[in-house]
Amino acid sequence: MSNSVFTHQSRVYYEDTDAGGIVYYANYLKFCERARTEWLRGMGMAQSTMLEQKQGFVIKSIKGNYISSAKLDDLLTVTCIPTKVGFTSLKIFQQVYNQRQELLFEFECSIAFLDMEKKKPAKMSNEAKAYIQKFIPEDVSKLEVKI
Repeated sequence: MSNSVFTHQSRVYYEDTDAGGIVYYANYLKFCERARTEWLRGMGMAQSTMLEQKQGFVIKSIKGNYISSAKLDDLLTVTCIPTKVGFTSLKIFQQVYNQRQELLFEFECSIAFLDMEKKKPAKMSNEAKAYIQKFIPEDVSKLEVKI
């Protein structure tokens, strides 16, 4: 266990916004997905490779809280903090901040690791579990979406 937090930066482009230059609510999920994808890539689990091996992660449940709005041209920092890992699943807490370190959105998701051919849970490798565990903070009790 560690206090290491994975972060990924994304710029808000025009395509991410509504007519008023505010990020469309569903796009926060996309920013979070991109951060999780890069976090997985860090452990050598590229989505494309997993799909070739007929394996992959799928979202089981989500909970989100919109706090403030991101705007056109903002530079967002998205965290990726696993809070629990099992043999076939994990739980991740994510937050989105703007360049002024203002919290805009927080998100919690449960993710299953699947054998895509059988459409059933599959066991993650010991290496993947070890990588995930090194990002789990000592005290996860404060990391949950309050809605």
